[in-house]
Amino acid sequence: MSSESNDTLWDRTIAALKQVVQEEEANNDTSGDEYTHYAKLYVRYTLVLADMNKVYDSCLQAQKRLDIKMTIEHIICRVIRLRNCLAKLPPPNQSSCEGLVDLNSALVELKISPSQLEALTPLMLKEGNESVSTRIAKMGATTSSSTFEEPDSDANSAGTATLPDNDDEQDDTTSCAQPEIDSDSENKENIVNTLDDNHAAAKIQALYRGSFARKQVPYERIQIDNFIGMSNSSKEEEISQLDADIASLHQQRAQEQSQCQQSYEAELHQLKDTVLEEEGFAMQRELREERIRWITEQTVTKHVLPDSLEDFYGKDANQAEIAHDDATTKKELKPLNECIEIYEQRWKGRVVGPDRIKSQAVDSEMAKDLIVRNQVRAELTPGIDEKLLANLQKIKATQEGDKKSKKKEKTTKGKKKGGGKKEKPLPGTKLSEVKDMTVQQMLSCLVQNGLVYNYDNRHKISNFIGPFEATCNASTLNAPNAWELRMSVRDLCILPMGTKRIKSSIQDESLRSILFYGPKGSGKTLMMEIVASEIGALVIHLSSTSIGNTFEDGNEATKLIHMIFTVAKEEALSPVIIYLDNCHEFFLGKSKKKGGNPDAMNASMTRFQKLLLMYKNQYLTKEDRVLVIGCTNMPAAGDMKLMKWKGSSGKAEKQGFFEHALYFPNTSNSSRSMLWKEAIRKKVTCPCQLDFDLLAHMSSGYSTGKIFEIVNEVLSNDRLKTLASSPPSEQHDFAPKLLPMEQSQSDQIFVDFSRQWNGSKTKIS
Repeated sequence: MSSESNDTLWDRTIAALKQVVQEEEANNDTSGDEYTHYAKLYVRYTLVLADMNKVYDSCLQAQKRLDIKMTIEHIICRVIRLRNCLAKLPPPNQSSCEGLVDLNSALVELKISPSQLEALTPLMLKEGNESVSTRIAKMGATTSSSTFEEPDSDANSAGTATLPDNDDEQDDTTSCAQPEIDSDSENKENIVNTLDDNHAAAKIQALYRGSFARKQVPYERIQIDNFIGMSNSSKEEEISQLDADIASLHQQRAQEQSQCQQSYEAELHQLKDTVLEEEGFAMQRELREERIRWITEQTVTKHVLPDSLEDFYGKDANQAEIAHDDATTKKELKPLNECIEIYEQRWKGRVVGPDRIKSQAVDSEMAKDLIVRNQVRAELTPGIDEKLLANLQKIKATQEGDKKSKKKEKTTKGKKKGGGKKEKPLPGTKLSEVKDMTVQQMLSCLVQNGLVYNYDNRHKISNFIGPFEATCNASTLNAPNAWELRMSVRDLCILPMGTKRIKSSIQDESLRSILFYGPKGSGKTLMMEIVASEIGALVIHLSSTSIGNTFEDGNEATKLIHMIFTVAKEEALSPVIIYLDNCHEFFLGKSKKKGGNPDAMNASMTRFQKLLLMYKNQYLTKEDRVLVIGCTNMPAAGDMKLMKWKGSSGKAEKQGFFEHALYFPNTSNSSRSMLWKEAIRKKVTCPCQLDFDLLAHMSSGYSTGKIFEIVNEVLSNDRLKTLASSPPSEQHDFAPKLLPMEQSQSDQIFVDFSRQWNGSKTKIS
């Protein structure tokens, strides 16, 4: 997209945002159909968010991107709040899932297709986060292997959408097992280190030419085959080439954006030195006079010199709180109105007027006003405050006598004794071995014990395949479809974890923990990896498969949980996901610890039960960019009193754990049809005449993971070599593998758990 087209789209999107905000302010009366009112607002804000994301993705100018990013963050906050309002209201369809939003009537009324709401996750959510390997390296964590290598962009990405759900068994390919070091690679490095510069350059050039030639061979072979008529898949190859060209353009634009950002930051550094030299003295005098004026007012009104400047810094916050004490809707919409006002004042006349070309360059005066002067003031303020406080102490020492000082000390001590109830310390703080450990050492311990989960960071929310439909289960209640799950996970897990500003702005609406439950192979683990990939999160894996026989002692269990949550709260590593696989094992009731099926549950994991409850409820705050995701295909095996969060009152270990739950049901007929098509498309480039609806009917009861497993088995590497002469033109190739089978787990089991989770409610979540 050209800069002119991008600026035009920005102007049009801001106009649409302004219209929605004005209509919401004017129509606060929701005494009628309140649910439909909020649903329509949710849909319209989501559409604006999708367009604003396109603007941010295409924009190169660094200053514009900052304002666009701020606008996106406030729109995300509004979308999350509207979704929260919808979740609290009774939906029109009483059999729909709790926690999921029913948008059918709003979509029909606004004439919007569901696919339009499935905008890509805003790029800025992941863009501001460094890669997991970089964050671990910066923390100084020691590892003995290259566990966290980035995936090769040129590698075949056919498996990005086909990872099955590993509920009971941990796949070696997704674990953090450390590979053996290749001795040949060490020898090559030693040889290269002994070469001089010329020989080393020659080696590098030879390696580059060889790599380039290997990449060119497939394209040249395709061209020769097309020329002599030996290939019948030219259209598919053209499409693949177009996709590769588009990906290359996206990568090129990302590099240009990074270069623009780096040059902008370099210019900010130069401007900072200039402002400090030219305006530093005047700023110091202004800051000093402002504080002296406040101290004088405090002394006149209270007849006492202030002890500190805390009230001086708090006066702005108090004034802002009084100014914002307005209607709830106006208070929530104020940030959006400010974003619109900023655009109209700074950019509207530039991006659509004669100064549009100039607006593509950095505006130095704008940078000084908005960023540089504030940075200089922030650096000068501590020195001025320190000198003023020292002078205040000297003045108070000469004015106050010793008796008065002693009385004040007694009064202060008395106030401290009469303070509030102290919070119970966490168990890990009592361990001497943990006290001496730094966050870097804790992270190193987790990595070396294989608890840092290595996932494919190319996953997208669109990899969770499934249509928009109403799926009925055995109890005639509507289970969530794939579209609803994608939207719910995006609103509940991805968007709130994006940036610090979003997380701090939606504290009441944000989650600290969520439960994914459903039959084996329904996509729970895949969805967890999608969440991690979309926000670039560090994933800490805690389960019986990842821990094994380690950390069995009581103190060792406490040490592990303390390390996990301490590392998760470290701001330099955020965002972080704590992944509890087979989470029912952690929350078994007393009766289930002694009895039950030993093959289905691991009672030894209950040693972490109390620790998890205490650390999640007492240590984690809603401002932390940390999310605990639990996955289970046996939710009924856990104790409901322990699994469901009841609120923040009472002891932390009695509050329950998961604050929300999402049900991943068995696949429907239409979902299986899409899964068959996608799984075969990932394997076969030549056209296939297959009846996917018939395959879906024949595979009734099969999970997502089972379908991909069958496709991988039928279309093996040997078979792929002969596809040109014998493509799978009929479903009979797959029929022998599709034996009649019942669903591995009945929907009724999960419906009963859903009803128990919701108490007396008849809806499922």
